[in-house]
Amino acid sequence: MEFLVDMVTTVPPGTSDDAVAEMRAREAARSAVLTAQGNLVRLWRPPLRPGEWRSWGLFSADDADHLETVLASMPLRVWRNDTVTPLTPHPSDPGRPGATEEAILRSVLDRWKAAVDAHDPPGVAACFTDDAIFQGLHPYTVGPDDVAVYYDGQPMGMTAAYEIRETRRLAQDLVLGYLAVDFAFTDRPTLTVSLSVVTRRTDRGWLISHYQVSRL
Repeated sequence: MEFLVDMVTTVPPGTSDDAVAEMRAREAARSAVLTAQGNLVRLWRPPLRPGEWRSWGLFSADDADHLETVLASMPLRVWRNDTVTPLTPHPSDPGRPGATEEAILRSVLDRWKAAVDAHDPPGVAACFTDDAIFQGLHPYTVGPDDVAVYYDGQPMGMTAAYEIRETRRLAQDLVLGYLAVDFAFTDRPTLTVSLSVVTRRTDRGWLISHYQVSRL
């Protein structure tokens, strides 16, 4: 679980500057240990009033009791008042592992699906880079023109429903996706295939540069 902790420190009256400096050093050392253990994730300074000593921390712990043990181990806790807010994951969190890669893939694949469902071969082709390698269920082709020809040969009424199974960031401008795709038809059973795509960032946005279908 993750917790946002508002930490307000009040130094007892009469505490010497040397004692405050020594406390800061101990706190920094303990914070480094908690960071290495994965319990202290981030620290921020909110806007402060004159003389205010306050921090916001993002902590990770098994549960509230574990978090309390973590916070109690910090030297400054004897001078500090902590306000804890438990956090729950949000499905659209861009920081969720894989979320950025999934969002990139969906930005392209949603356009691809819409064009496939509308039987719009030029629209499908517009989702691909100029040098895209395309391997459908026929011999491979290169480039969006041949992609358009391939989809122009598909039956009217064909639709695509996809599910992203895995993502990988291959490089800053390259994202790999592994998908399951159901192609539905009006006159035959649904065809389920595995699809691997590599999307590449271009001056026209993210586009598909490699597309490979497998019946396995």
